[in-house]
Amino acid sequence: MYKIYIGEVPLLLVSREESHSFDSTNLRNLLVDYNIANRRTLYRYIDNLEKGSKHYDSIIIVSDDLPALKDYFFSLFNVQKAGGGLVFNEKKEILAIKRLGFWDLPKGKQDEGEKILETAIREVKEETGINDLIPGDFICDTYHTYKSNTGKRILKWSVWYKMTTKDEILIPQAEEDIELAIWMNVHELKNKTPMYKNIQDLLEMI
Repeated sequence: MYKIYIGEVPLLLVSREESHSFDSTNLRNLLVDYNIANRRTLYRYIDNLEKGSKHYDSIIIVSDDLPALKDYFFSLFNVQKAGGGLVFNEKKEILAIKRLGFWDLPKGKQDEGEKILETAIREVKEETGINDLIPGDFICDTYHTYKSNTGKRILKWSVWYKMTTKDEILIPQAEEDIELAIWMNVHELKNKTPMYKNIQDLLEMI
């Protein structure tokens, strides 16, 4: 399954087997069969969500060939890969940032030739001023889309890792529009608003 947020509404790409776990009686969850013949329909759903449609809580695209559906969907976007960290200190507090008014977690774009874990470590250090980081387990991938200033469709593919540190002093990276970097308990962060839904999903996994 691939869960991609478009305009804060999740569009899910799922296999036939996975589709049975979704409630098809909920009219706010649109369940759609996908095949090559109805590719235009998929494109229309993407376009409607980009325009801010609020008709559905989710759109679930079902395919008998999930890898092929994923490849086609990704081909409609300029895919940008990013790495990020869920960073914990010795008090088991989590490192949160506030960027452009939204609560978030440190992450950033992968540089050419860089392994994605290296990206995640570098971005956490740059965005928060932490120097001593111990990388841990991979957590998950998240996906969201947006449009560039020139109208190009971007799919941000973020890869997340758990990390620990003994550092306490934080320096938010102002040039990346980070207003605040702060330690707080996980429960407190989960209740902060506004926050992007893919970050909310990520926090629910810990």
